[in-house]
Amino acid sequence: MKRRCAVLALALTFAMSAVAQAEIRKLMQVGDGKLTPSFELVLVPPQGWVEEKEATKQNRVQMLVPRGKNFASAPALIYVRISHRADKHHSVEEFVRESQRRWREQVRDTKIEKLADVERASGQPAYLSYRYENSSRPQQRFEAVSFGLDSDKDGNDFFVMVAVTGKDKKAIDDAMPAYNAFLKAH
Repeated sequence: MKRRCAVLALALTFAMSAVAQAEIRKLMQVGDGKLTPSFELVLVPPQGWVEEKEATKQNRVQMLVPRGKNFASAPALIYVRISHRADKHHSVEEFVRESQRRWREQVRDTKIEKLADVERASGQPAYLSYRYENSSRPQQRFEAVSFGLDSDKDGNDFFVMVAVTGKDKKAIDDAMPAYNAFLKAH
């Protein structure tokens, strides 16, 4: 009986550690005459959403759209960008500061507001979430952007950025339940 409990406890520990890491797929892409690495999340779209493969390929970020819509017709889009974390001492907070600094340089009229962090079902650290308003960017006028940290099965660390974007605040507000469900699951 003790042995069975020990085996069960070991199996449960292994299963929980498998859940605690998202699966990051590593790819090599040809561009400018050379191979460059890229990374993507093995993801499950939220209910009512699908991955838009053509937009994903064209934009080099994973793009999700409401079922029945495409990149051009969707009122809101969810996109996922994975970046390798080469320096293990580089925190998510530092990554956010750098990302927001670069965004402010490109979009001078942006307004960024901190939102509540989004807890993850796996027990991984919560996503740090923000709302962006970009008056000068009609296609990205409103966004919620969340930043997290993850690692793959080989122990490589990655920054995960997930955004929901659109030109209409109501469309973003309507997409927030699906977006938050996606964050919690990944």
